[in-house]
Amino acid sequence: MQYIVQVGDTLGIIAQKFGTTVYTLVRENNIVNPDIIYVGQVLIISAGTMPTPIPPPIFPTPVPGVCPLLQRGSRGTAVIQLQRLLTNAGANPGAIDGIFGAKTVAAVRLIQTRKGIAVTGVVDMRTWEALGVNCGVIPTPIPPIYPTPPQEYYCPILKRGNTGSTVRFLQGLLKGKGYYKGAIDGNYALRTERAVKRLQRQQGLSVTGKVTGATWRALGVNCATEPKPPNGTPIDTNVSQGLRHILYTDKKVYNKGETIKISLVKTNVTDDEISLRYKTSQIVEIKVSGNSGSVWNYSRGRNFAQYTRLITIYPSGTQVIENTWNQSNNNGNQVSSGTYTIKVTNIATNVSLSVQVRIR
Repeated sequence: MQYIVQVGDTLGIIAQKFGTTVYTLVRENNIVNPDIIYVGQVLIISAGTMPTPIPPPIFPTPVPGVCPLLQRGSRGTAVIQLQRLLTNAGANPGAIDGIFGAKTVAAVRLIQTRKGIAVTGVVDMRTWEALGVNCGVIPTPIPPIYPTPPQEYYCPILKRGNTGSTVRFLQGLLKGKGYYKGAIDGNYALRTERAVKRLQRQQGLSVTGKVTGATWRALGVNCATEPKPPNGTPIDTNVSQGLRHILYTDKKVYNKGETIKISLVKTNVTDDEISLRYKTSQIVEIKVSGNSGSVWNYSRGRNFAQYTRLITIYPSGTQVIENTWNQSNNNGNQVSSGTYTIKVTNIATNVSLSVQVRIR
């Protein structure tokens, strides 16, 4: 029989579902790398195998006390926990002092903006969960039913006439949601365009047949277009391993105490998808140095989730990674005026880029 790969599938999951082995799937489908399969890929499953029923996931009941409502003026250990989570997420809450002040409000708003939730500056259950906190209680341990690593996809704008792996990915998503019944052939023809229009119409989007950010999000995928760095800002570029890396800051000269926004943009310049695997939730390392040597390390004092993270960037797709430096050194003190070099290294590609900024 044949099986079409769905979002979240791995060979291990498929093998478990059909009562076979990863080795058998690799051999029967001539798979070169068992860690890489794509949505919409058609796999041959040995005759006689039947899908093993998988019980539905059990979701915890939300308990507000686990994730208390916090806002400006709140104090205590819950605020300290919040400030640490914000720091780990790359949003600067100021000193980790258990006081929900103006800087903590600004950091909360930044996270809410990034996650696409209501920007209130108030930490409700959705904000806690956006920071990685499980706001529910599971009475007894439940073994993982879907042992698949978190996966993120980054895709370009698509329209009729496009071809390739990104179109196959799109067709697989459309088919999985019942909008498309054609072949997963990587050809963005009339049938695919009609399916996109049906999705857009039902989701209340502009019915263009063109797949942009809003349409990708309606399919459950976060995709971005390559941004243009502001004029006059420090920029460093590097093309390596099929990716165009661009590093820049939002300004060249900063006053003391200003937050420095650091952006790393990775765009796939090949004709094939590129998958990057990370051993933890950390994607980049940032090191700041001045005339006297090392000043600040992004990873210092942070705890990163210990799981395999898989990021797939499709042809012409872009991933944007944004972080900030609040001009504090590793001891939490304001650095002095001068010129500083900001070096960013992507963990998966080991590509490093550097820019210089001045603090006056």
